[in-house]
Amino acid sequence: MKLVAALLVVVLMGCSSTPPPVPDEPGRTWLGMVPGDAIAFDGPGGELILIYVDETYTIGRTNASALTWALGDEYTTDFFVEEDDGTLWWYGRRGSWRAGRRGEEPRRVAIVDSQARFGDRVITLSDETGPTQLETPAGVYTR
Repeated sequence: MKLVAALLVVVLMGCSSTPPPVPDEPGRTWLGMVPGDAIAFDGPGGELILIYVDETYTIGRTNASALTWALGDEYTTDFFVEEDDGTLWWYGRRGSWRAGRRGEEPRRVAIVDSQARFGDRVITLSDETGPTQLETPAGVYTR
């Protein structure tokens, strides 16, 4: 009887992990946006618009999505890939670096405390409304 109870405890402990979250809307990603979405933020440099570009870019043999940060006439575009398991990879920044060139490798993007860091830029996320704050070298921008 003690052996059966011990086995039951071991089996139950092995089943105690929580299931992965289920996406609430088809096409919705880690960002809480779908391709084609654009969200405006206010900050020290005026209005900064985060655009989830509605096309992919081929980097090596990988199709990467793009986020464009538009502030006036200045644009910065970061390329990313989200794997089926939710792992997020940064594939480069237009005009700066790109995975596959000169030995550059994609960089894993950890989302810690609801923040995703792309080099000198940080996106703060919310489960309900998508990005709520952007940090750039020019300052902090909020919705």
